[in-house]
Amino acid sequence: MNHDAVLNGVKVVSPDAGVRPRREALLTPGTRQTLLKIWDRLIGLVVPIILVVIWETVAQLNWVKPVFLPAPSVVLKTFINLLESGQFLGDIWISIYTVLRGFAWGLGLGLIAGTSAGMSRTVDRLFGPLLNAVRQVPPIAWLPLIVLWVGIGDFGKLVVLAKAVFFPVFLSTLQGIRSVSRDYVEVARVYEFSQVQLIRRVIFPAALPTIFAGVRLGAGLAWAYIVFAEMLAGRKGLGYILTRGQDLLQTDEVFVVIVVIGAIGFLIDYLLRHAESRLITWKKSFVN
Repeated sequence: MNHDAVLNGVKVVSPDAGVRPRREALLTPGTRQTLLKIWDRLIGLVVPIILVVIWETVAQLNWVKPVFLPAPSVVLKTFINLLESGQFLGDIWISIYTVLRGFAWGLGLGLIAGTSAGMSRTVDRLFGPLLNAVRQVPPIAWLPLIVLWVGIGDFGKLVVLAKAVFFPVFLSTLQGIRSVSRDYVEVARVYEFSQVQLIRRVIFPAALPTIFAGVRLGAGLAWAYIVFAEMLAGRKGLGYILTRGQDLLQTDEVFVVIVVIGAIGFLIDYLLRHAESRLITWKKSFVN
């Protein structure tokens, strides 16, 4: 219905005739919140996409020889060929499985040692100097001796990985326990908590944010060191494929392994961050 009218030769427009729905009204608060969440998740892909486009452009223009920098399209084709061969997935699983076992060893020993040293000054004074001295030697430096003692099998790699994980977890657990507020402990003593209850219900939960920082660092080191261990002493795994590609000048295969290593490392850290957010729901950062 037309609400316009003519009055003394002048067209009068009704108040609601020119009203148009505002752009903001087209999006409900829930829809805007969803779009913001999607953008927050996808914003991290902007820089990688730009770099891949630049990389592809440089390769297609032959500014760099393919033996030094193959195009992303070539790397993707090589990745598909490796997947179709079947052996590549087996090598990936071998590396992941070895890391999981070494990480479990280092995590368990680090938590036990860190908790013991954090709860007892005597234990800290007794073992602290020795552990601090061993910590200064990188795990890769131990690899030649480990290969000499136990060979190039899985056990030697597990020792290297466990050592890499142990010290970040040990130090973060020690620091986390030492930073627990004395007020929490005093309240627990009022309720007559046993030593086990004190650790399980008060000290360990309060120290968990600091412990998780060491766990994430240890997991990253374990994934990095398995590649070095397999490159120096191994006939299977991603590190071995990396060495083979280097020896045969198969740069596209080297780039495939590098991308897979980065993707799996990112996934490991993401899973740990997700677990941390689930376990430490009470911790809120000042950054939204």
